[in-house]
Amino acid sequence: MNVLVVGAGAMGRWLAERLAATHTVAVTDTDTDRAAAVAADLGLDTDTGGSYDLVAFAVPMSAIEPAAREHAGRADAVIDVTGEMRDTLAALRDAFPDAARVSTHPLFAPDNEPGTIAVVEDAPDDRTTAALDVLTAAGNDIYETTASEHDEAMETVQAKTHAAVLAFALAGDEVPEPFHTPISGPLSDLSDAVTTGDPTVYAEIQRRFDGAEAIAAAAERVASDPDSLADLFSEEAE
Repeated sequence: MNVLVVGAGAMGRWLAERLAATHTVAVTDTDTDRAAAVAADLGLDTDTGGSYDLVAFAVPMSAIEPAAREHAGRADAVIDVTGEMRDTLAALRDAFPDAARVSTHPLFAPDNEPGTIAVVEDAPDDRTTAALDVLTAAGNDIYETTASEHDEAMETVQAKTHAAVLAFALAGDEVPEPFHTPISGPLSDLSDAVTTGDPTVYAEIQRRFDGAEAIAAAAERVASDPDSLADLFSEEAE
């Protein structure tokens, strides 16, 4: 089938490369130079207009609504790898009311593939199934979920996790490697991973999902009364 990938960032490049294994793929982006560079690197076409069998959105959360409106009507099937389900599916339903729709969230960075891909099959058909088949063929595991279950989980696995790790990075000091414990060492490594990632992506996650305030409140509980620390550990162990 003919597929248009909207978005030529890291996830767009990954998705275009995967889909191109068995389908004809074109790439577009608001940055036309970036789209042209990705297309040239992967041996694909750039978008020249017209209709496709499937449009695949790989854009930031904040860009899905305008991107969906811009490309409305260009296909009868759509998928996305935006990373958020509620607002994304609402935007896709508005722009593609009669189309097949599936929302996906690869729970990994492209360099860390294979991994788990959360999937909400809002209105699937054979084209969206073919797109998912490409992702499973690359070794990824599909986890079927709902929009509400996914977005609630992201509050913990993304917003709260990133806030906690960034807070440690901001508060912690550099120490000689021999001093690190089995807990502090991996946490320090996680801090390096978070702070060397794309800050705009982490910022979008924090804006969309609640969680940072809960981490701050929990830290305040730990810091405010050292005498109750044993009780807090016991509370979490139950």
